[in-house]
This record gives sequence, structure tokens and C-alpha cells, in this order.
Amino acid sequence: MLRSAIAIIVIAACAVAACGAQSAIAASVIPLDLNQIEAGAAEIVHVRCTGNTFQADPSIGIVTVSTFVVLDRAKGSAGSTLTVRQAGGELNGLAVDYHAPKFRVGEEYVLFMPAPSRLGLASPVGLEQGAFTVKQAGAGKDVGNGRDFAELLAGVDAAIIPPGMAARLQQASDAHARMDLGEFMAMLRAKGTKQ
Repeated sequence: MLRSAIAIIVIAACAVAACGAQSAIAASVIPLDLNQIEAGAAEIVHVRCTGNTFQADPSIGIVTVSTFVVLDRAKGSAGSTLTVRQAGGELNGLAVDYHAPKFRVGEEYVLFMPAPSRLGLASPVGLEQGAFTVKQAGAGKDVGNGRDFAELLAGVDAAIIPPGMAARLQQASDAHARMDLGEFMAMLRAKGTKQ
């Protein structure tokens, strides 16, 4: 009896480890530049998170539903709100983490969202790469996704890079982490008109 219980525990541990390895591989994402992030987005919106809920889902187990108020839009259909359904979350003591971005209520983001899957799910393009945080910066706001804008903008037409960001790109690399929100949204709108 004890030997059977140990065998079941070992088999269960191996199955859990294999699932963990698969999700780690699935969550690995190559670095994308801004052209690639934008190309994968059906919507590009500046939003403020208004809520997060967790729901049971028959297909994938648990989904996180994040709601947002739309503050500005550079691409996509009109609408004053946005709802994002992502795989994973925590429900009834069970936590499932697919490494999708997590959003904090009251915080602002610029999201590059693809069209939802047939299951109604969507995470930002490139996961965290398509979720730019918005922070207060002096009298204005700036954005960043943790990457160097010199890398992100490498393939962008220099004619549409706003003057303020072009000047920052000439400075030391620590000035490349964030960009003015207004300039960022204007650049995204300009990119959309050039395509």
C-alpha cells in the first residue's frame, strides 16, 4: 500500500514538472521591436485598470478578466472601455500562472492587444513587451516596457520619431528606458497613417 502511494506521488510530481517545463517554454518570447509589436496589435490603447476578477473556464481552467477605461486610442475600434481575458489566475485556492502580464487597479498602461482567440482570450503582443506602463514624470507622463527604446525603435522610420525622443536617444542609454506618453501616442498614430 505504501509502495503504491509513493509510486502515485512520484508519477504526479513528474507530471507537474513536465507541465511546468511546457509552460516555461510556451512563455518564452523573443524580443520584438516596436514595428513587430504594433503589427501584431488589433488595438493600441492608453488605459487605466478598473478591476480584475478571476473566473472558472471549462477550456483552460481559470481566466483573469481585467477591465479598463480607455483614455486614448492610437489603433482599433472605438469604445470607452476595454476588457481583457487572459489565461491563468487564482480561484478557490488554486493558482495557475501562464506568465501573462498582471494589471494593477488604478494604474495606467498603453496596451498593444491582438484580436481575441476563438476562446475569447488575448494577452498583449509579446506578453510584457506589449504592455507599456505609464508613470508620472514631472508635469507629464511617460511610458516604457522595460526595454531600451533605442532597440525598440531601430526599425521605425526616423521621420516619425518625435523630436523629444530623438534627442533622448542621443543621450546616455539610461535616458532610453522611458518615452513621453504624448509623443509615444502621436508616433503610433503617425505609424498607422504611413501603412
